[in-house]
Amino acid sequence: MNKANNDSILNLVLRLVIITVCAGLILGLVYAVTKEPIEQQNIKKATEARQAVLPSAQDFKQVALDGIDYDHEKYGEIQEVYEGTADGSAVGHTYSIVTKGYKAGLTLTVGIASDGRVTGVEITAHDETPGLGANATDPEWLEQFKETDGPLVVAKSPTGAVNEVQALTGATITSRGVASAVNLAREFGEQYLGGKGA
Repeated sequence: MNKANNDSILNLVLRLVIITVCAGLILGLVYAVTKEPIEQQNIKKATEARQAVLPSAQDFKQVALDGIDYDHEKYGEIQEVYEGTADGSAVGHTYSIVTKGYKAGLTLTVGIASDGRVTGVEITAHDETPGLGANATDPEWLEQFKETDGPLVVAKSPTGAVNEVQALTGATITSRGVASAVNLAREFGEQYLGGKGA
């Protein structure tokens, strides 16, 4: 290999290193600039979800899960719990849950009143199949969860049973994932937050 080829290769390597360093610096700058606005947007979205699922609450205070001696294996899908209050009195709790529907990452916010009634369910993130499991975000479908007050059962065909929810057409697995998350939240409230739904 002659000196001209060595110089040419060294020149190419040097250029690639400079381009890589510049690209890394630009990406780092973009991340630094966008990190806080993205975090603020996520906080706003989570707050709006809590207000939507527990509309009677005026304020929300996060419950310190690390201060509760609970079964982490059973309730590990529960990410955050907030106590909702109105005029200084507790009206219920909201639960942020990441579970599995047809795919992993089905994220919900569930509101449960102090008397154990479901006050709302919102899907805040998912990777479910478009036209099937993704229909779980439909407010009309989620409406059937409201006012239920016991363990939910998913049915493909309605039978009129108490606390029965109609499965989404072609998405029974997603439907069961949502119902299981609601059941998990209610059970956690009964077991660890001192009440029917706390």
